[in-house]
Amino acid sequence: MLKIKYYIAAIVGASFFSSCVLNPDPLDIYIPEPEQEMVVSSFYVPPQGLAVTFTRTFSALLGEDSVDLEDNDIARLIFVDSAEVSLSFAGQTVPLYQLAPSVFGSFEVEPIYNQEYILRAKDFATGKSVTAKTVLLPPVDLDTVYPANTVLPSFNDTIFTFQYEFRDAAGTENYYLATYTNFREFLSQVTNPASGIFNFNQTLFHVFTDKNNGDGEMIEYKPDFAGVKGDTIVVSLSNITKEYYEFLSAYKRSGNLFSQLVGEPINLPTNVAGGYGYFALIRPRPKMVILD
Repeated sequence: MLKIKYYIAAIVGASFFSSCVLNPDPLDIYIPEPEQEMVVSSFYVPPQGLAVTFTRTFSALLGEDSVDLEDNDIARLIFVDSAEVSLSFAGQTVPLYQLAPSVFGSFEVEPIYNQEYILRAKDFATGKSVTAKTVLLPPVDLDTVYPANTVLPSFNDTIFTFQYEFRDAAGTENYYLATYTNFREFLSQVTNPASGIFNFNQTLFHVFTDKNNGDGEMIEYKPDFAGVKGDTIVVSLSNITKEYYEFLSAYKRSGNLFSQLVGEPINLPTNVAGGYGYFALIRPRPKMVILD
């Protein structure tokens, strides 16, 4: 009698689980597309100019590490073609004019060190506005840049790279940005400011803080950069704010879309009210090195 009860319980349990292992028809799930928001980025145009890029957020389905700007439909979604942009500082306001699709700038931005600058922009197509504040810090100099090669005997090859040095300013908490640009690409960006908007290559910059290297100490760095013998590289050093350092550090860790999916989740900080990205003012001091 006891065995029969076990058999009945087993049959009931099997019937229950089999009823759960069904293969229902797939359900259509609608996920509404989020509203587009403005993304801000900025770069220095010598001798005292500023260029700011304004783009709109886009779906990850458009591309992993790049966006096909040749597609007019995609370009219309991403580029901000009509906007009112201005920069306020030291009791004056300078308008920024459109230089290229999504790029607005001015050559009348007076550099006043340790001064606060306020960026304001309104996208006429969406009616949305953003504001951002930053401080322009005094420039710093690279002491030296020189070729530094790595020989790989097992591969019968040589990696052509470089090394640079600079001394930290003693007595204050400092943050630095070093960028590396092939001279040909540098000229291309000058003639076509929009060409590098979606070039997410994190190997072309590095950030430093004297909290890691020591106050007033010499900072030496050999980047993970592999060039071609004879290439001319423009190495620029900038004094940056702590907030911009934190943004760039987080961006450096974020990697591409794949690493964001499988790696450490990164939420990029921003100083843009009403949007994303980061508005910074820097005065880089460049030096050139020929890889040899």
